[in-house]
Amino acid sequence: MLNIKYDIVGSFLRPSQIKTARAQYANGEISLAELRAVEDEAISDLVEKEAAHGLKFVTDGEFRRRWWHLDWLKEFDGFTTEHLDIERGGVINHIELGYITGKIFYDPDRSHPEIEAYDFLHKEAGKYPGITAKKCISGPNMILVDNYLQLGIKEVPYYGSDVEGLIEDIAIAYQNAIKDLYAHGCRYLQIDDTSWTYMIDEKFLQKVASLGYKKEEVLDWFQRVSTKALEGRPEDMVIATHFCKGNFKGNPLFSGFYDTVAPIISRIPYDGFFVEYDDERSGSFEPWAVLKGSDATFVAGLISTKNPELESLEDLKRRYAEAKAVVGDNIALSPQCGFASVEEGNCIDEETQWKKIDLLVSCKDFI
Repeated sequence: MLNIKYDIVGSFLRPSQIKTARAQYANGEISLAELRAVEDEAISDLVEKEAAHGLKFVTDGEFRRRWWHLDWLKEFDGFTTEHLDIERGGVINHIELGYITGKIFYDPDRSHPEIEAYDFLHKEAGKYPGITAKKCISGPNMILVDNYLQLGIKEVPYYGSDVEGLIEDIAIAYQNAIKDLYAHGCRYLQIDDTSWTYMIDEKFLQKVASLGYKKEEVLDWFQRVSTKALEGRPEDMVIATHFCKGNFKGNPLFSGFYDTVAPIISRIPYDGFFVEYDDERSGSFEPWAVLKGSDATFVAGLISTKNPELESLEDLKRRYAEAKAVVGDNIALSPQCGFASVEEGNCIDEETQWKKIDLLVSCKDFI
């Protein structure tokens, strides 16, 4: 069980100095060490601000990342990305998609930027009594989504068409990564995995069918790899999951209700489930009645990080009560997603971002 009443999902709007430094690094104007120094200063400032605004669990805002998921997945041997330009709403967006290049493996004996990032966050969080550093990583399903369902690659190096062998190796790689994070002091891990909401979107399901897969088959992949990834986890390590319907520059990517996936996800032994519920697109809380009486905490994502309008405290109180009536007493409150799943960030400003955080913390009076 998560011993929380309110929490954040993870990412924050990148400050201007990080955006400038990342552009300079991309252009070869500064070194990686110089970029890291800028990131360090910004993360240190962010952690101080998170603590000052009343958050008990803090993140590094994903300030070292371009993407919420790919920067983590690149820590695995046998996985890489390609860059694509995709038109969306009349705008050309530069994106990356990942694919499998060989045996998926996590080597705890080599240097990992994401582990170094956690080391710095852990050190900064330790400056403030009662504050815990939370590490956010993307989930194992995202490897399958990008390779098989986005790019449509069926024959992959090393595995050929052997999806079962691939699932086994992905899970073992995650087991080793989780143990490595634990060895570096991580006691609260959040695994972000939007793959589930791909599979409730009718348009995307048409693509899945066109590739020759059945929804039930893909969901079975997801459940098995996610469950096995948690095998052997340290007993005193809290591991939660988060999923929303996509958040690219503040725009949702998918739509649909959780009815068909909640019964499957809820069987995975996570300690907490952060679920998007900031508008009518999410439907009712009823699919999560399966969690009532369990040790898992349902974290209701009622505060939007996409919409700049500030939610009403009374509306939040009412919807929180609605959720609690369905899922029981193991319930907490959070924003529905991070404020910047990609480095460009959502369509809100920093002032609004912190007003949303203050609103979240103020809800402790009724949760």
